[in-house]
Amino acid sequence: MASAQHYISCSLCDENVEFYCKYCDKNLCQDCALKHIEEENADHRHQIVMYKVKHKCTDIEQVTTASDSQGLIEQTDNEQKQIPAEVEEMCILHPRMVYGMCCKECKVPVCIKCVKEKHNGHIFVDTKEYYKQLEKDIEMCVAKMRSLEIPQTQTTLAGSIQGRTESFETIRKARCGLVSDAEQAKKLIDKNLEDGLKVVDDIKQMLETEGIQQETALRNYVSDLKSTVRQYDELKSSKKFANLINCFSNQQKYKDQSAKPIVSSIEYVPNPLSLEEMSNVFGCLNIHAGGVDELKRVKKSLQKKPLIKIRFSPIVNPIMSFEVTGIAHTSHISYMRDGMALFSDNNSRLVFANQRGEVATETANVLSAGYGCHAVTQERDLLIIDLPKHQICKITKERKVIPIINLGLWTPTTLYSSSRNGDIIVGMFLKHEVKIVRYTDKGRLLLECPQEPDNNLYRNPCYITENINGDICVSDWNRERLIVSDKRGEYRFSYSGNGSRFYPRGLLTDDAGRIFVCDGWGDAIHILDTNGTLLALVQTKDFGVEGPLSICYGAKDCVWVGNRFNNMISVVKITID
Repeated sequence: MASAQHYISCSLCDENVEFYCKYCDKNLCQDCALKHIEEENADHRHQIVMYKVKHKCTDIEQVTTASDSQGLIEQTDNEQKQIPAEVEEMCILHPRMVYGMCCKECKVPVCIKCVKEKHNGHIFVDTKEYYKQLEKDIEMCVAKMRSLEIPQTQTTLAGSIQGRTESFETIRKARCGLVSDAEQAKKLIDKNLEDGLKVVDDIKQMLETEGIQQETALRNYVSDLKSTVRQYDELKSSKKFANLINCFSNQQKYKDQSAKPIVSSIEYVPNPLSLEEMSNVFGCLNIHAGGVDELKRVKKSLQKKPLIKIRFSPIVNPIMSFEVTGIAHTSHISYMRDGMALFSDNNSRLVFANQRGEVATETANVLSAGYGCHAVTQERDLLIIDLPKHQICKITKERKVIPIINLGLWTPTTLYSSSRNGDIIVGMFLKHEVKIVRYTDKGRLLLECPQEPDNNLYRNPCYITENINGDICVSDWNRERLIVSDKRGEYRFSYSGNGSRFYPRGLLTDDAGRIFVCDGWGDAIHILDTNGTLLALVQTKDFGVEGPLSICYGAKDCVWVGNRFNNMISVVKITID
């Protein structure tokens, strides 16, 4: 008959054993293990581990017979004497305690105090056994650190150091610019002071010279008068009446000698200047923040408004890019809705596609060529130029083509549908005549802005848009400038770049009245205010666009940009201060 089976008991009580003290060689239940470590002092330490470490078994509740248990314990005790001492690893949460096991559920090493505080009732495994399970994953993680993360981080570090060095160089140049402006202002002030003092000194010299001359003349006149009086006294006393008559018959009549100075007074009227007015002497600090969050941090650090004018460069965040099949390049984009847009090139091809580049419909032979050759109406219908027929047509949501404006002999070059009132604005030419015409959404003529015979305001309008104030903005590729007229068609200003050759193409305006102009030659987007002042330059090469041709707003205020070299579209978010 088989002997009775039982669990191994705690050395201090009759509860089932769970842990083992390596220093005291005692089998312990959880409660006794916690009491056991409280007895620790400087001369007597304890290291609590799982009981199965003692017996090298896989289950702490392995069933043995009483006789077999005693033999197993003796055998294990002999084996333990031969095992070299293990390295003690102290718990980071309880520095006086030694790690004795790992929590399988939490996947962390624990000491007996950790078991009591946060892991009571969890499943525990031997640290070495658990490490063997994780060894491959850990080695893969370390290998990834060595081969990928460390080199990448080192590259990032080198870039950060280089970026900081470059930033310091821009700061040095900005400081030099401020100092240069201040020195120039001082020179101008000194020049004005010198001129003012010269005027005062010249008047002083004139006053002094003429004063001396006048005083000399008065002294001579007094001397002459005194001489005449003496002569009178002498002739009268000698009773020479005939000589007396002759003397006074030749005497000039007395004239009142006034002593008016050429300048009666001079005073300086001061013009008090404030610090704000003096700041106009300086230019503007253009600050290029690294991103939107960095821009907020910089602004927060400048809560006290400085006197110097500060302008923050736009933050450009590339979102995505995609390829539109069916066109050679992207000369124009008209965004419709739900990620769908109409794309065109200069080879008579129009393609409806989504922002993944998936073509929905291809419309061919509607136009022969053109840049800003289509637009989206307020009702989200499409307007297109039909060059062979000299017409403006509407493409409805059902893809029906409806002519709405017949231009006769005039050839349309570009058009725009106003988001303010639905008006249709068309650029056109007839031989050497060029004009911009405004129609209602039904095609009725509203305003014609022809050129004067001797005034070549437009030569070849290729893109056109309208600003929030009603200004008509035209890209004229032949004149290489942006031309802006008011809503009555009266000329306001032109913009021809910032010093280098300007190749104006696609146009866009935002809710703040800023004008975005694609510069196909300079690989940039010029951002202007409503008066034509350059606010910022966005370098399109930074997000992979060379020769930007077309631009429009897509979903979520993202900007879509096409180029003249391929059919790739870049979607970016431009944040402007």
